[in-house]
Formats: sequence, structure tokens, C-alpha cells
Amino acid sequence: MVPFAPEFEGEMTFASLPDDFVERLRQRVGAGFLCPGIRARADYRVDTSDRDRIRIEAHGFMTQYNIGLNEVTIRRGGPNRLRYQVRFWRWTWFAVANSLLPGLVIMLTAACFPETRVAYTAAPGGLPAVVGILGFFSLAWPWLLTAFHRRFAERALQRILRETLAGTPARAA
Repeated sequence: MVPFAPEFEGEMTFASLPDDFVERLRQRVGAGFLCPGIRARADYRVDTSDRDRIRIEAHGFMTQYNIGLNEVTIRRGGPNRLRYQVRFWRWTWFAVANSLLPGLVIMLTAACFPETRVAYTAAPGGLPAVVGILGFFSLAWPWLLTAFHRRFAERALQRILRETLAGTPARAA
């Protein structure tokens, strides 16, 4: 897996996987996928499902932006194993936009107002330092956030799966 790619996959092993695990997950999505009872900023919908597989998608800007579990596929991997695959490209593109926008505003300000360019060249390190900082936070930072976010998103999904399939103790593989 590419370190900065906004996707991950894994599996969890349970003492026994209930036959109705898809229905339990479907009910969890209906009640509130991230936190039951709260859907305002965590609105998920079941995209497709069958007996051994369910695909869940984030619905709405706030969910796509806040959580980062944009597309989740969970499938049976055996009698006591679940495999999951998660993609959060929309979350990453929001991070890219949030990083590029301030950089573009600062560059446009420097282009339109000469006194701003003077302030940038007078800053410690001068214009190269300002350009370097802008470049880092506009171009590299969102991809670093993506790499950091992956671990937290996976832990959140594992917690949801453990809670939803209560009574079937789990361990991450």
C-alpha cells in the first residue's frame, strides 16, 4: 500500500462471526454508523449488500469532510473473519483544497499588492522561506494528513465493528 494513498484494508478475527452480520451492520448504519443516534455529521448509507458483503458510503459534505470513512466495504473472509477495505479520497481532496486555497490567496495577495511582496522579502529567510513554507503546507501537508488519518480511521472502523458485532470478541489481524 502506498504510504500516502487515502485507502486501507485489513481484517478482523472474531470468536465466531454471526450469520446476520450484514443485517447488524445495516441496522448500525440506519441508527448512526459512527455513533448510534447521531447522524448530523456522520450520515452513512448502505450502497449495496448481500449475504456476505456490505458496502457503505458517506452521504453529504459534512460526513465526507469530517470522518473520512468515505467508502467502506466489509465482507466475510471465512467463518470467523471479516475483511474490510476503505477509501477516503473525498476526505483527502477536501484536505488538498483546504491547503491550496490559503496558499493561492497569499500568492494572489503578493501579486496584487507590492507592499506584501516587500513584507515577504523582509521576513526571516526572505522570499525563499515564504515560498518554501507555502509550498510545504499547500502541497505536502494534505498528503501527510492523509497518511496520519489512515490509522485513526481504521481504529474507528474496528471499534464500530466490535460494537456492532457485540458478543463476538474480536482481535485485529
